[in-house]
Amino acid sequence: MTTIEALITAARRYCKDNFNYWANRYAKERTGSNYPVYSYSDGDYDLFPRYNVLDAILAEVEKLVGIQDTDLAACRQQLIEIGLTAQSALTTGKNNQIEKAAILQEREKFVKYISDVTLGELGLIDPLPHRRRLHMNEQAIVASQLHNYWNYDGNYWDPIEPKCPSEILFIAAAYLTEDDHNFIRTMAVSDNMYLLEVTEEGAYTEIAPGEINLASYETFYCPEDYSWCIYISHEATITFAGTALLSSLRKYFASRIDLFGQWPSYS
Repeated sequence: MTTIEALITAARRYCKDNFNYWANRYAKERTGSNYPVYSYSDGDYDLFPRYNVLDAILAEVEKLVGIQDTDLAACRQQLIEIGLTAQSALTTGKNNQIEKAAILQEREKFVKYISDVTLGELGLIDPLPHRRRLHMNEQAIVASQLHNYWNYDGNYWDPIEPKCPSEILFIAAAYLTEDDHNFIRTMAVSDNMYLLEVTEEGAYTEIAPGEINLASYETFYCPEDYSWCIYISHEATITFAGTALLSSLRKYFASRIDLFGQWPSYS
């Protein structure tokens, strides 16, 4: 990695590691009420906003992945600005003073880390799989292509709402074994440098093929030539489309082809 790549990777790792830390603490320490109304305690307000702002910062950091036309000082300053200003729907318009203080504290900690990390420390940073968040102009192009190729508009898709212009196969996620997951990942990796990932939050990301997550929800994957796609729904179904992809699936699942077209059992 270059020093620029190492700095951006360090920022990504910082956000991921600290997101996981605070998310785990919130899961274990939440003291608010779940019933009859979901509510937060003061302690909760000092926990969950921290991972929300780290997630917002990470989204903006990922837009810098792959940049070339900058130097270390300029990149460091870009990251500092991101730390101070990155927002999401979960970080804006907050009136609770504990929540606001927690968000500010995480911003300041990120900025301090980016400001203080040394060249020696950057030399020890391990690479991360490619994840580059697309900019608005790129998102618009991808959204248009997804609509043209697959009639996908960012909302429910097959089999929840039949929209695909060509044949599909869908299967309940619960029916897939670990070997099945590995086979699907292998197909996704084949001949593809990157995949496109679209989430229900409207995040458009260019990812390493090995990063495809079949345990996600309301997520759409396709290669950059749009020749096939995989859609994972909230209803725990996984839908496949694309002539070559369907052919490979039929061969692999030949003895279990009856699993396709069945909805998950919730009993």
